[in-house]
Amino acid sequence: MELIKKEITTTNLKAAKYTQFTIDDDFNVPDIRPDIDKIITSCGNVLLENIEALDNKVRLSGIVVFKMLYQSAEGSGMLESYEGDIPFEEAVNIDGITSGDKIDVNCQLEDLYVTMINSRKFEVRGLIGLKLWALEQVFAEGATNIMNGNGIECLSQTLPFTNNTTNVRDIFKLREDIEIPAGKPNIGRLIWENVCFNGIETRTVDEGIHISGSMELFAIYKPEEELVPIQYISSTKDFEGIIPCDNINEDMILDDTITIGKGTVSVKSDSDGEDRILQVEYSLNIDMKVYEDLELTLITDMYSPSAQIEMNTEQFDYENLLIRNNAKTKIVHKEQQKSSQPQILQIVHTHGSVDIDDIKPLENAIAVDGAVKASIIYISSDDSRPIWQLESVVPFSYKVESAPLSDKDSIRINPSLDQITATMPGNNEVEIKAVVNMGITVFAKKSISLITDINLLPIDMEQKALAPGIVGYVVKEGDSIWSIAKKYYSSLDSIRNANSLESDNILPGDRLIVIKS
Repeated sequence: MELIKKEITTTNLKAAKYTQFTIDDDFNVPDIRPDIDKIITSCGNVLLENIEALDNKVRLSGIVVFKMLYQSAEGSGMLESYEGDIPFEEAVNIDGITSGDKIDVNCQLEDLYVTMINSRKFEVRGLIGLKLWALEQVFAEGATNIMNGNGIECLSQTLPFTNNTTNVRDIFKLREDIEIPAGKPNIGRLIWENVCFNGIETRTVDEGIHISGSMELFAIYKPEEELVPIQYISSTKDFEGIIPCDNINEDMILDDTITIGKGTVSVKSDSDGEDRILQVEYSLNIDMKVYEDLELTLITDMYSPSAQIEMNTEQFDYENLLIRNNAKTKIVHKEQQKSSQPQILQIVHTHGSVDIDDIKPLENAIAVDGAVKASIIYISSDDSRPIWQLESVVPFSYKVESAPLSDKDSIRINPSLDQITATMPGNNEVEIKAVVNMGITVFAKKSISLITDINLLPIDMEQKALAPGIVGYVVKEGDSIWSIAKKYYSSLDSIRNANSLESDNILPGDRLIVIKS
């Protein structure tokens, strides 16, 4: 007699933590650049370079890259920019984790403040939000069948099981050439650029992961002709591609986190030798888990009328994927301009980000509270401030329908903006419209007892002799033919045959004949 066992692999959430830390540094304007008169706008991004799991802590390091657009003190409305970075290293304490655990990180620059100290010096302060998930890969073996087990009755259970087939960490590189419109003058010097990625969608295909979305470029440049005013360009390009990944197919489930990596925008000559092309080179950091829904049949109990079976068991905790949902919500908000801000003549660019503040499981839904941060760059009516920025924070609440959840279930949300626009419905009023993709993943915590080994011992013949040879039995609530057969030293086939049962379904009040084996 031999147990046939199957190896089971799962990845369980061991610990989760959210924390924040700040960065702060001062910078001097290079000698070749003019003095700062007014800071117009700034943007930044976090680039993680290293994630290291240690005992009871995670060490992270990386850089915050930032850009600042400012109005110079030389000439009316002249624009300049500055790019820089601030390195950081942070240790986050998480009790119970070890150096072998896998760490998932969602790292966002939640706030960025650039303020003037004087005309040649400015301060950069940022607030970084960190969401960390410590994941533990668990291996176990459970009995699925028995070989040469004559006379041994086995009770099996089929359970849904989400198998983590593979984890993918890769870089998706984009390279796009964007030609400026025919009516625009040639590029003399690129002053400012901002690249956004919206509506990113991923799905599994045979031997790969398909990725698609749109890339939006906003740029400000000084023309090569001296007397021509500063120019603005906004262009959107769709992209798609395949990330190779072995042993996956289109029926598998994808759980992904995509962050913007390093990138550059440079000026390139066209076929006529004129500087009319902006070449965008950016990378997207891909962190994906691929899952497969399986049905796993395991032996959960066994007995024999002629032997005592001693079972060695092991408790196996696992997580079953309950929800993977890209639920979307539309947000509409009207923002009134402050009297201190110059009046809007034309909106030239809108970009934003989304933060989740609170996640609360309800009876049949998940309540999500968050906010969209919108930055609107516009041409103003004030000649002393020809280009300016309006910022708005738009809170939202949304309920995502779900199956009933328990307090132990793991809910993860990786939000993103599918699109954001701003228009002017009236004087001194801006209407902001955005579509937020929630990116919700829910894992239900489960547990099962695995049979890892058995020992056959002699049966207690005196106790078996006390059991009647044949009995008429009235089925009670909670009974099964398994429990009845085990109690009276019978077999399943014996009960089925003696009572002409076409299935194992029995109801309270049914009368059965049970014969001892």
